[in-house]
Amino acid sequence: MKINKITNVDLFTLFNSTLFFLMVKFVYYDRFITYRGAANIHEFFFYATVIYAVILFFWIKLRHMKIPVYILILFEIMILLHFAAAFVEVNGHRLYDLRLFKVRFDKVVHFFNALLGTIITFYFFQKNKCHITLFMMMMTVFSVLGVGAIIEIAEYIVTLTVKNNGVGAYNNNMLDLVANFLGSLTAALLFDLKLKKYVKGKDE
Repeated sequence: MKINKITNVDLFTLFNSTLFFLMVKFVYYDRFITYRGAANIHEFFFYATVIYAVILFFWIKLRHMKIPVYILILFEIMILLHFAAAFVEVNGHRLYDLRLFKVRFDKVVHFFNALLGTIITFYFFQKNKCHITLFMMMMTVFSVLGVGAIIEIAEYIVTLTVKNNGVGAYNNNMLDLVANFLGSLTAALLFDLKLKKYVKGKDE
């Protein structure tokens, strides 16, 4: 029987699945109860299920591809930004809730996640020999914005099904999308001006 070779995507998925499990078991659950209360535990399990479903989806889709280490590092930065914002405390407050120049750090995370996600998308386009035209850049920005919108839809489902949830009001969701759009647009501009020669669609 042929044994499939373990890929860097397998290791990446195993590491982050284990990391998320440990964070949930030893940190996230207790902090969720502290911040949101035991009555809202359904919200916690909803988010955990969605995250594991996303991990499984990307593992199935990407495990047979030879993905450069730098792309996986960009993915890891996106993941660690979220973890840091949720778990790191400054003066008794989550990093997510702090403000930089009157902007919540939550929006900073959205901005950089969209920026990195757009660069990663450009990589996959080039790997599949797609020429990155202005139209393709626009479609990429809209696609990344669409992924962000799916996340906001998931949060909207939480607002309908979980009382006293921590999602935030309409203004919060729209600012999330604005941050996503600005981050993705910034990545497109950087790509067009500086990054084309670095983001190659070739295997390492």
